[in-house]
Amino acid sequence: MEYFWKENKKFVIAVGAGLLGIILYNSFVLGPLGRSADAAKSKLQKEKTELKVRMANGVPSEDSLRAARASRDRSKLSLAALQKEIDFKAPDKFKKPSSESAKTHFESLSIDLYKELHGKAVGAKIAFPAHLGLDQVNDDNAKEYLERLAIVERVAQVAIDAEVEKIEALDGLAGSGSRDEAPSKKSTFLSKYAVFMKFSGKAESVFKVLHGLQKKGVYLAVTNFEAVRDDATKDLFAATISVAMLKVDDKGSLEAK
Repeated sequence: MEYFWKENKKFVIAVGAGLLGIILYNSFVLGPLGRSADAAKSKLQKEKTELKVRMANGVPSEDSLRAARASRDRSKLSLAALQKEIDFKAPDKFKKPSSESAKTHFESLSIDLYKELHGKAVGAKIAFPAHLGLDQVNDDNAKEYLERLAIVERVAQVAIDAEVEKIEALDGLAGSGSRDEAPSKKSTFLSKYAVFMKFSGKAESVFKVLHGLQKKGVYLAVTNFEAVRDDATKDLFAATISVAMLKVDDKGSLEAK
């Protein structure tokens, strides 16, 4: 044994050192790595199980959330483009000046506007109604009334330019609930101020009214339209039309109340 030790001392020491290195490597390196791998595997399996449970309960996955966010961003871009297409830019005269109240400004402006539109209609030999259909103004609704007055001006002006035969009625408060009608449901996402007009004229004039009210920059959405020709031998149509200025608030709720 002593002879073997003398002859193989270096080899035995080398082998022993190697074995000791393997033991230490397994203890201090592979052991912790293995335990970490087992822990990571266990955590992954737990997360998979939790994800399955959430999806079964209707909770979306991260992939579906990313897809939804991308869709939302695309919708925002589309909405911004749509807003430009349906925007109605009222002239500055319909904005409340700092020097007076909105109610006072409305009352003065509505009188002047009626005289102006009536004069244009008479000059074009078009019958014109006795009022613009905007009454009962107060400090609370004056700002809205000014915007509605801008729509009335646009509607009447388009009809005059189209050379209709008669403008029988204008109602600047259509759908507001200010008449005997029930107020239309509203949402904070989309609000609309509607105006009604009853008129008569040739087919070409009626078409010009429809086309003119949907012009970009002063766009008014046609929410209702009817035209009837009482005498088939005459090119004369009795028509009614409701239009609305659309106001979009992308932060508002879609739910109508």
